[in-house]
Amino acid sequence: MKNQFKILLLILITSTVAYAQKTSEIEMDEKHTIYKENFTTNDNTTLVLNLKNTSAQVFESPDDNVYIEYTIEFKNTRRKLKERQLKHLIVSGKKEGNKITYSSKTRNTIRHSVYDFDELLIDRFEKKNLLKDSLPKPIIRKSLDSVINEITNSELLFRNKIRGALKITSRQTERWNRSVDNLIISKMVIKIPENIHVRATLENSNLVFIDDFYNRATMNIRNSKLRFKVLGNPLNIFDVDNGYFRANAIIGGQYSFANTRHALIGQLKNTEIHSEFTKVEIGEIGLGNKIIDFNSEYFFYNWTEGFQRFDLFSEYSKIHFFYPDLNHGLEVIGYNTRNLVGDDGFEVTMQPKRKERNRLMSKPSNPKEKSTGLIYFDIVNGIIYSHNDSIKTINKD
Repeated sequence: MKNQFKILLLILITSTVAYAQKTSEIEMDEKHTIYKENFTTNDNTTLVLNLKNTSAQVFESPDDNVYIEYTIEFKNTRRKLKERQLKHLIVSGKKEGNKITYSSKTRNTIRHSVYDFDELLIDRFEKKNLLKDSLPKPIIRKSLDSVINEITNSELLFRNKIRGALKITSRQTERWNRSVDNLIISKMVIKIPENIHVRATLENSNLVFIDDFYNRATMNIRNSKLRFKVLGNPLNIFDVDNGYFRANAIIGGQYSFANTRHALIGQLKNTEIHSEFTKVEIGEIGLGNKIIDFNSEYFFYNWTEGFQRFDLFSEYSKIHFFYPDLNHGLEVIGYNTRNLVGDDGFEVTMQPKRKERNRLMSKPSNPKEKSTGLIYFDIVNGIIYSHNDSIKTINKD
């Protein structure tokens, strides 16, 4: 009996020590201010952003100062994990003359909520198999409003689709997030006055621009997600490689997309786009746009009144084309290009495989009505999907 008591006592002591060790490893909730600073600016100021594995929200500044604040909150986080996250976090900021430089880099991407339930689900299940439809959906004309809604709510729509596929309720998500250990919440806020030039180098980062952005911007973007309301400066130069790009409207500038998984644009005006191996959807095409492409897939949904002229120069491209519901002209030149008409995919081979540019299709505007513009395609080795037949529905006598 005495031996049994000693054994039980030893088990109890061992269990208590183990529990105490486990409890001591998990620290109380902590909020760390990683960086907080503001800088004065003038019309000649340039803000340089170097961000790697960083998530941030960008606002218009309430005055002429640049404001940057970066906090990380740890909830029920093991000490070693917290120390590791802080150890590999490199943040710096300085001002030299009219140049402000801010850099933030971590070893791994820290989202607004690193270890939340949705992220666990997305990582655990293969996205393509989970979200794959049993039958392909027909391609329909999207309105400008629906494209902007998709841009605004893109993350929410994706997460709801994940939850729906797994039949997970929002209450389950909230309950799991309240009980989970090792929750890390990152929040970076950058406020930029409108009059300064912004130069940004972004890698594996996620930026959301909350307000319209009229600053002159020069951005080099790799493997990142960006969401804008209005990009409105004619001097903008964007180089986007991989990742996702969304904007309610682009008014002016030059944009390059390479291997970008999805570029979703509401309105396009006075803009030049160079692209390759990219999926691009445009809700509404306005005045003065030009696209030069290699082997991408484009969706042209709607056209403004008075777009005047639209130019496309492409090779090996797939063009989903919804004709304007307005009086317009159409000119297509090139070679070895097919036109698939309507939902039934009736095929018109517009030119045999001769490497000589010829007129493939021509339809003048109705001279009895005011013309809204000319659509000009120079397309080689491509496919045009004509989702509504212009010749049957437009410019009737």
